[in-house]
Amino acid sequence: MTSIATSPSVSDPVNKPNDQFEELNSEKFYHHPVWAQRWYHPELTQEASAKWLQEPWFNNAANRRSRQFLAQRSPRYFPWGFIIYRTVYTPESEELWPIVMERMAHQLKRGIRGELDHPRELDGDETRPEQLIEESHKDVIISDPNRWGSASIEQIRGHFAKYLRKIKHEDCSEKSRFASCLVIDERSLKSIAKGERNGFVGVVDARYNPEERYDKASYRGFMRVQIKALWELYINYDWDTMSALCPNYPDGWIPVYNGCYGTVQDEDGNEYPENYALKRPQGLAGRGRG
Repeated sequence: MTSIATSPSVSDPVNKPNDQFEELNSEKFYHHPVWAQRWYHPELTQEASAKWLQEPWFNNAANRRSRQFLAQRSPRYFPWGFIIYRTVYTPESEELWPIVMERMAHQLKRGIRGELDHPRELDGDETRPEQLIEESHKDVIISDPNRWGSASIEQIRGHFAKYLRKIKHEDCSEKSRFASCLVIDERSLKSIAKGERNGFVGVVDARYNPEERYDKASYRGFMRVQIKALWELYINYDWDTMSALCPNYPDGWIPVYNGCYGTVQDEDGNEYPENYALKRPQGLAGRGRG
């Protein structure tokens, strides 16, 4: 029997990321050069997925997002996952890093299985869609203290944009892994270590152009996402761009995607008070909340 790839909660960080990327191929599984081995799953090949129509779970779970997620993707979008830049390399971060990775994976799993917590009279009891999604999760960890230690958002944006050009995907925003990249800095790391569900990571839009007019005038190509909403963010990229999903926010604050209407924080992760309209900092009069 063919073995399944590395556990979805574990990625392969390397000290010297290889910049020799390959173009995407719709008939082949996605591969990033930081991975020591090519990923493979026998049930997600084109041949195997063509037979899903004959499987009870595919029809019984037709209304579930998990089933729709699988049906909409060709092999090049598997394994699915985020491209994550690590920018903190303190001694403390070495201890916290595996804890943070585990907590992020746990929250992703909770999101994937969320629909199974609700009555399923119309959606069936089959759990195979969720199992396949969990088995096909693999993040890309870009990790090099000499290159990425304390890197700026613009440095990360530039590198990610270059990567999208190399794989011929710079003009496409769909299918999630290529819609944005994540950034884990010291604040993100500590927020997740301190409080799992409301911990956050940065999100960078490589396609952001400061000269372009966006529907949200406040949009700057960066936001945070609470790790409890990572799955929501990933699947919502199938329908919306990052600029559409990013909450509105007042000057001086950071937008935070939480799977709903969003919130805003200061640099240290302190959220705007719920009645912020009555406690608005000077200079922010007249601005609304995202």
